[in-house]
Amino acid sequence: MTQSPVTPEQMDAIREVVNIGAGHAATNLSALTGLTVMISVPRIQWADPANPALPGTGDVVLISVPITGVSEEGGERASLVLATETALRMVALMLRRDPSQHQEVGAFERSALMEMGNIVCAAYVGVLGTFLSKGVMIGTPEMFVGNRDEIEDPTAHGLVIETDFTFLATTFEGVFVLSHSDVSFASLLTALGFRDVARPGGAAV
Repeated sequence: MTQSPVTPEQMDAIREVVNIGAGHAATNLSALTGLTVMISVPRIQWADPANPALPGTGDVVLISVPITGVSEEGGERASLVLATETALRMVALMLRRDPSQHQEVGAFERSALMEMGNIVCAAYVGVLGTFLSKGVMIGTPEMFVGNRDEIEDPTAHGLVIETDFTFLATTFEGVFVLSHSDVSFASLLTALGFRDVARPGGAAV
């Protein structure tokens, strides 16, 4: 198990930021679909490369966006990961269509999933920018569909946020990942009121 570089108190503060982001994501998805969308209280853990937290089984859908404005060094990303079967069921329910019409991730399904991933990532990143008092933005989404063993696992670095999406009485498991640079993560902890936060290299921010 990878040792978390944050204290329990710091993780509690980060959890509050994540909860706000989840609320914004649910509101925005409701506006997009015209449905009542609920997102569970997120379960947060520090990434453990030896035990990746990819959801479900089989192939996965990964929607990832670069984050700009957090640090000069860059390197931050936000990602939403869904099991492919789950993603297809979500598309059918969001569009109120027969699930049999969505058996694979084609151009239509890809467009719907990219929009959903963009909304979820933007909601979390927007809250991050609020706490950092910075104009944090996301870039163009990228999407991968395929074998989970063939992707560059986004849960290997950063915060792994397991959450459930519920709409039309159906619950879907997803994983949101907030990857970061050493500087940006230390800056977030400082913005949350923790002083003399040490970066992994030993210097304080």
